[in-house]
Parts: sequence; structure tokens; C-alpha cells
Amino acid sequence: MKTLLKQILKYYLKYITKLVLAIYRPLIIGVSGSINVIFTKEEIKRQLEAAGLAARFNPKNFNTEIGLPLAILNLPSGYNSYKNWPPIIWRAFKSIFYLKLPKILVLGLGVSDPGDMKYLMSLVKPDIGVITDITQRYIESFDDMDKLVGEYEIFTKAIKKNGYLILNYDNPRLRQLAQTVNQATIFFGLGKAGSGLKNYWRGEIIEKTTTGQIIRVTDERQAASYQVNRFGQHHVYARLTGLIVKKIVLNFKTGSRQRL
Repeated sequence: MKTLLKQILKYYLKYITKLVLAIYRPLIIGVSGSINVIFTKEEIKRQLEAAGLAARFNPKNFNTEIGLPLAILNLPSGYNSYKNWPPIIWRAFKSIFYLKLPKILVLGLGVSDPGDMKYLMSLVKPDIGVITDITQRYIESFDDMDKLVGEYEIFTKAIKKNGYLILNYDNPRLRQLAQTVNQATIFFGLGKAGSGLKNYWRGEIIEKTTTGQIIRVTDERQAASYQVNRFGQHHVYARLTGLIVKKIVLNFKTGSRQRL
């Protein structure tokens, strides 16, 4: 009985969410990967807000079949308490008429079991997709790495045709995955790019400070330095991604979706 109720709740939230997204039509930035998703979401939101753009991202654990709709509808979870769910279900319905949805949603998308991404992509169709990395962190639920990569291939194919895909160039599996997509692809990484690669943003740590690190970011057109008030390469990756997303979104905002 508990399983049946969960399935009913899952599909109820799914169709309410799809209706709300169809009505309000926010720009959706989907962020997925085995690691560094949380810091990447935070940095994307920070960069967008620095540019004067309102955005909201889903909390840490609200990235699954039930959590993602709750995050989009800005609702809490009832968890395992039956008495907590009726008011949430009612508020979900009211969201169709009264929800104040921001113009930009930054959504972390969790993958822990086969089929997860397919369901999440039945809920949302991102305008911009980010894959931070693919590692063996969740391999225990998959027969092999190829099956795990297959989840992210589903993600890339769900990005809107006039959208963008942002990939970690330092991961060879993501470089290979990029060869199968039709959307404009932008890479980020810490190493030197291969010859002839376009749309590559490189980050280099040039100085450690008492509060973090100074990095140089270089794209095809220019180089600039930034202070990152955190330590570690994963924060360099997050900053690169945030800067790329900000540039794309500002490009969208001007009404031009030309390739960067």
C-alpha cells in the first residue's frame, strides 16, 4: 500500500510540475554529474545574481523523482509522515494559480539508479545542461561505467535544440559523449585543450591566498583573473561553469541565441 501511495504521489507531482512549467516557462539550467553538483549550482546562482538575474536552485536532496517537483514548486517534503502530505498536496495544486516562479531555475539532477535520468527528463527539458564529471562514485547500482554514462547521454539528448551543453573537458568520457550531441557544446577544464578545439574555457590556479585562490580564466577571446574564496580544484571548475552559464544567459536575455 505504501508503494502504491508513493507512485500516486510521484505522478501527481509530475503532472502538476509539468503544467506549472508550461504556464510560467522559466529558463531551466540542469546540473548533473557524479561530483561537485552542489558547489556548481551555488556558483551558477551567485554569478547570475551578480548580473542582476533572479534564480533559484533546488536544495541538496531535492533532486529525485519526488524531490525535484517539490523543489520546482517550492514546497517542503512530508518525508515518511502521512499527516504531513495532505497540505503539501493541496499547496501543489494551488501552485498552478499562485506560484511565484523565478525566471531562472538551476536544478541539480540526481542519478543513483538506472532509469533515474529518463524520469527526470520527462519532468524538465533544460535550456542549458551541465555535466560536472562522471566517476565511479555510483557505479554500484550499474553493471559498468558504460551503463552509467548512458544515463548522462539521456540528459544530453533532452537539452533543447537551441540550448547549450557544458562539459568537463578533463573527463575523457565526457569528451567522447560530446561527439554524439547536436547542441552547441562548451567545454571547461584545467588542462590545455587539444588542437582545433573551439569553445574551451580553461582555469589555472595562479596563486594561493589565505582565504582561497586566485585563478586565471581563459576563453577563446580573453583572459581574466578572479579571486575564489575557497580551496580546491572543484571550486575552480564551479567558477568556470558559473561564468560560462552567465554569459549564455545574458546572451539569451538580449534575445539572441546565436552560438557563442
